[in-house]
Amino acid sequence: MSPDRSAVIAALADPRVPELPRDKKLGRLPGAADAGKRRLDDRRSGISLARLAKPWKVFGASPFSTRQVLPKAKGAAHRAMLVSCPVPILVQQEAKDTALLAARWTLNHHPKGGKITWTASQPIKDGWLLAYRVKYERKGKARSSMAAVAVTEGSGSKPGMLFVTIPDTQKKHWRAINTAVSSLRLK
Repeated sequence: MSPDRSAVIAALADPRVPELPRDKKLGRLPGAADAGKRRLDDRRSGISLARLAKPWKVFGASPFSTRQVLPKAKGAAHRAMLVSCPVPILVQQEAKDTALLAARWTLNHHPKGGKITWTASQPIKDGWLLAYRVKYERKGKARSSMAAVAVTEGSGSKPGMLFVTIPDTQKKHWRAINTAVSSLRLK
């Protein structure tokens, strides 16, 4: 067994991560489009993405290359964010497997106890997109966030990764996920 495949098997053994679904396109999510006319360049990973319109704002990027956030919603367990960076995990032979490991890694940026439910799995230019809901409990209430991770070959030493997560308290911005994913370009 190759080391690449063993990392994927370990990820799928994680009770928070279900088996990947058959290929399924990302549908149009609810809410208004947050499209801006400007772009952000991630020089570290060699990708470019949309700079979303207000109320999104560019925020200190560390540990990512770029970061855009929404103001934190009252009662939200975490802040909505759109980030890019070189993939922070071991790159796999297949882009789909790299995306799976990256999606598992993104659970570090969701409330504790979050579990993934896949909503989309599709190829994108030179990479793969996974969209998913992360379900968790907050103050005794069932909550969720809509999220997506896209990995694509950039001009950096590792593939570029776009990650976006938006809690259900800001569901009116979920369509920003469609905007972000469709804006992803190689530099």
